[in-house]
Formats: sequence, C-alpha cells, structure tokens
Amino acid sequence: MNDEWVEKQWQGVKLGDKRLEKRAIKIGKACLRTPESSLPKKFDAWGEIKAVYRFLSSPNVTHSALQDVHNKNVIEMAAESEKMVLFIQDGSELIYNKHSFTLGLGPTADSFGQGIMFHSCLAVEWETDSEPVILGLAKQAAWIRQDSKTTTQTKQKDKESKLWLDTIHEIGQPPPKSRWMSVGDRGSDIYEYILGATEASWNYTLRAKHDRTILVDGEKKRLREWVRGLKPETEYELDLRSRPNKFSRKAVLRVSWGRAIICPPKGKEGKEITVTCVRAYDPEDKNLEWILTTSVAINSAEEALQIIKIYKQRWIIEEYHKCLKTGCRMEEAQLKTGTRLLALLGVLGVIATQLLKLRDFSRQTPDMPAEAVVHKDIVEIIKRKYKLKENPTVRELWRRIAMMGGFIGRKSDGNPGWQTIWCGWLKIQSMLAGIELMRSYG
Repeated sequence: MNDEWVEKQWQGVKLGDKRLEKRAIKIGKACLRTPESSLPKKFDAWGEIKAVYRFLSSPNVTHSALQDVHNKNVIEMAAESEKMVLFIQDGSELIYNKHSFTLGLGPTADSFGQGIMFHSCLAVEWETDSEPVILGLAKQAAWIRQDSKTTTQTKQKDKESKLWLDTIHEIGQPPPKSRWMSVGDRGSDIYEYILGATEASWNYTLRAKHDRTILVDGEKKRLREWVRGLKPETEYELDLRSRPNKFSRKAVLRVSWGRAIICPPKGKEGKEITVTCVRAYDPEDKNLEWILTTSVAINSAEEALQIIKIYKQRWIIEEYHKCLKTGCRMEEAQLKTGTRLLALLGVLGVIATQLLKLRDFSRQTPDMPAEAVVHKDIVEIIKRKYKLKENPTVRELWRRIAMMGGFIGRKSDGNPGWQTIWCGWLKIQSMLAGIELMRSYG
C-alpha cells in the first residue's frame, strides 16, 4: 500500500489530457492514504477540492476509463500466474436514498430506492488449502438504471443478466496452460452464461438456482430431485460464521456428485451442455445445502471437495463490497450528480482491493520480519505500545494492529479480518502523522 502502487494503476490512463492523468494519480494517492475520509478532508486547500470536482465532472473521466489500466494489470498477473486464478463475480448496489439533492440516479434492486448498480469480478490467486491472494479487479461494470417509465423491468433484467457472460468475454479467453475459473452465486445460474463460458473455454463453478431439465444416461430428470437422490460419498467440515441469533459452529456436510447434461430451456435455441453437479448438505439443517454446477469432470472425492473449496472462496467478493461501502464509505460521498459518483467509484473500486489485501499480509508470509514489509516507525510504535522486547514477525505485527482496531486476539479467535486490521491501521497512520509533525519541528 504505497504511492508506487497507485502510480502503476493510473499511469497511462486514457482520459484525453495528461493533466487529467496526473490528477487521477493524485486523487488515487489521497484515497489510498485516507479512504474513509470525505473528499474535502482528503485535500487541505479549497483549490485542490474544486479541481477534484472538475475532474469528476469531465466527460472523459468515466468509471470504465479510470479502471482500464488496473484491469489490464490484473489480467496480466493472472495470465502469468502458475496457480489457479478464481474470477469471482457478484453484483451489488450503492444506495443514496438520503441524498435528496443528488441528481441523475436510478432505481435500485427493490425499485424504491435511488442509487447505482454495479457488477464486480475479483481475480484471486489460490491453491488448495492455501490462503487466497487478491490480485485486484479484473472487471467492474457500473450503471444507473433507467426509470421504469422508459424501460420495462424485463428488458432491464435481461440486460443485467448478460453481465456474467460479458465479463468473461471482456477479460478474454484463458491463456494456454492457465487454470482460470469463473465463480458465481445463484445469480449466475443462467443457461446463456453456462453455454457461453463453455464455448469460450472457461471453467466455471456456480451455485444452482433453477430446477432445470437434465439428461442422465439419456433419461430426462429434474435437477434437484436427481441430485438429492445421489448417495453421499464423502464429508466436508465447514466453519460457519456467527449470524443473528446463531453462534458460529462447525458443520459436517455430506457430499455427493454426478455427471449430467443440461438441456436448453424450453422455447430457446442452444446446445446440450455436459456438467458435473455437486451437492453438499447438512442432514441436521435443511437450510444448509449447496447444489453446485461445474464444468470440471469429477472422478474422486478429493476432486469433489476441491469444487466445494473453490465455491467457498466466493465470500471474498462480499468482503470486497464491504470494503468499498464501509472502508471507503462510497455510499456517504456527497456529490451532486450520479455521473460524478460513477467516476468516484472508478477510483474507490480500485482502492478497495488494497483494503482487502491488508488481511493477506498477515497470512502469506507470517514468519517474515515485520520491517521487511512496513516502515520501521510502524514496528517501533507496536513495540512500544505492547512492550515487545524483540522485533515482531509479520503475523504478530498485523495481529497487534488489529487489536488496536478492536480484535481481541485470543487463541480461539483465529485470524483477524480486514475491518479490525483497517481500524488499527488508521490509528497507526494518525500516530505516524504525529511523529512526522514532531520531526518537522526538529
């Protein structure tokens, strides 16, 4: 998390004017330093603030243009990776119901709010039983829905459902020998997406939503009845996070799988698609059931468990959206037009990937000396605050920083999440600013 990283994400961005490119880098640096602050608080001088507003209002400064360089950087890293790269997709929305003076917004998912819709694809490097590594945004689409008076809900939904397939088409065909996997929730259970991904040589894993007509050994069946009738072949232990009125616990899921052929929906043209369906369920909790559809052929229990572990990584994109909304406070931005908000999302959508990566630092190289990854002043602050006699490792450093943000740090607590790390990191930054101020006065 430094200025060099920011320069790489916006160096050469095509905004029609070199001055706009320099401004993009300057705004990116300010957002990385204090992503939670409002725009006026990110800049000291009124002239700088006005320059930011002019930048966001420029017709050349669009959400897609601001993310283009970053997207290319991420896809290039994915292409060079020797590990499996998961392209995790999901949609979300930014709600501005309380911003009565913001113009140019549209209906949200419930059709009653006003805001912005967006669809993200996060590239994550991953290997079985290892910690995932966030590469960044491979693609993000953002748009303002048209009022229902000018377009029907059916047309709007059809257009938005194409985003799953459009996303992988825009990323491009997986390079030879690469291991790319598109991962989605039930929203991606769309015949056109499954067919298009198959034809584009993409592997995919998604959670089934529709009770489709399938062929098994030449006989027509309904997907849910068939897959629920398969005999369990193995088990998977799943850590469940605490939820309202429910404690965290370990669930032992029974796992079964089988090969089937998806038929084109009635009335639509298309091809038959051979897939594998994996069912993981808790016999003691009828609400805990995953029915997964994947392009990967499964010949063993180990391969079936691999698909479950892949789908489990889908939660990372929900964490990313939390980073964007909570860490970067995108929904609190006070801007007068939807166009400006879209442009700001172009910047903060990239910055949010770095907030999420804070968590990675403590898990990827836990035993490395902390001074190898952060400034020595940060190490000194932690040593003094917690009265450490020796320099901490990376793992200990980030746990201590998380404790400053509310993480208790008991042995049973596991690893800290990005939110507590981020809260502690902000306190560290305030302390560093104080140190710099004292140094400036000699």
